[in-house]
Amino acid sequence: MLKLIFAALNVRPDEEKRALLLLGYGFFMGIFMATFILTSENQLINQAGNFGIGRAELISWGIFAAAVLGVISTALFAFFQSKISFGIFSIVNLSLVFIVVAALYVLHSILPAEYLGWLVFGQFALAGPMVAVFLLGFWGVFGRLFDLRQSKRIIGGIDTGQLSAAIIIYFTIGLGAAIASSHELLIFSGLGVLGAIVFLLVIINKYKLGDVQAGFEQSRNVSVKEMLSSRYVILLALFVSFSIFAYLLIQNSYLNALSDRFPTEDESLVFLAWINGTILFLSFIFQTFFNDRIIAEYGLRVSLTILPAILSVITLIVILLGLFGDIESFFLFIVISKLFITFLRDALENPAFKLYFMTLENKIRFDIQAKIEGVVVEIAKVFAGSI
Repeated sequence: MLKLIFAALNVRPDEEKRALLLLGYGFFMGIFMATFILTSENQLINQAGNFGIGRAELISWGIFAAAVLGVISTALFAFFQSKISFGIFSIVNLSLVFIVVAALYVLHSILPAEYLGWLVFGQFALAGPMVAVFLLGFWGVFGRLFDLRQSKRIIGGIDTGQLSAAIIIYFTIGLGAAIASSHELLIFSGLGVLGAIVFLLVIINKYKLGDVQAGFEQSRNVSVKEMLSSRYVILLALFVSFSIFAYLLIQNSYLNALSDRFPTEDESLVFLAWINGTILFLSFIFQTFFNDRIIAEYGLRVSLTILPAILSVITLIVILLGLFGDIESFFLFIVISKLFITFLRDALENPAFKLYFMTLENKIRFDIQAKIEGVVVEIAKVFAGSI
């Protein structure tokens, strides 16, 4: 069975142990991401009455608050990853995530009802930054375990563990096995973080990631002036900024459409579980059978232009339906837009985009990647949330 998995992922025999540990790490990361994002989005779209404002305004403010916190958290991540041994830094990073998850669960249990709305809003605002630093840590480990040639071959499917776990979680909930209240999903979020910490400890001890950080990389902070002096880095930053900007505008419309469509928390929870599970299932299929082939045969340029081309067509159709179509058609196409755009971002654009960082010098690569995929992305979210 493992041989078939490794063959599908293009993993060679000398890479199998590293890949297996990273798949396990990703599996528990997927449990955390699926449950935390699901409960955060579901509770927010059902909380407008506790703030005295409309759902559309609440969702917009939630996206904006998440972006501001994201700028702060990813900037701290980029700063400290070159100051502290990567092994220690990674463990501290995930430990803080676990503490936040545990605190949120306890607060959901003890806070009076009149304060729960603010807690839900705070959890939604924290979801984006926590997922961002989790992913930065995961891809930081990946970049330290595999070189450019290896990465190009296996990057399209190395997060299969994450996708598999999230698909199981979403479809289990969608089939009616949801627990009593959605905030109790935080229990599984915490277990996911603990499982990821266990695998991370094994990876750090076995492959001495802290030693690599100190010896091979000689990692250092890159100033804003240095980044602005590089046309290559500027283009990377602009590309990811426009990508996340477009994605968040679709996400905002999608959450607003859901809040109008589903009046109860249970109904929206089941729908979110089904649609998120479907998105990740499509991502899994695409990564397994098409991703590597597209990158290998058509190159990175074609891989990165597929999503913008599809997004342009979808956006035009959504605008026309909004102006001339009925509510049912508009809602259906907003959901279809969310489905296609999200799975193509996860399955094709993100893995292809990450390969561009592999060409940078080792001593600056991880710092620039953290700042672009972290700080720059979150600043783009601030602009999107503001609009």
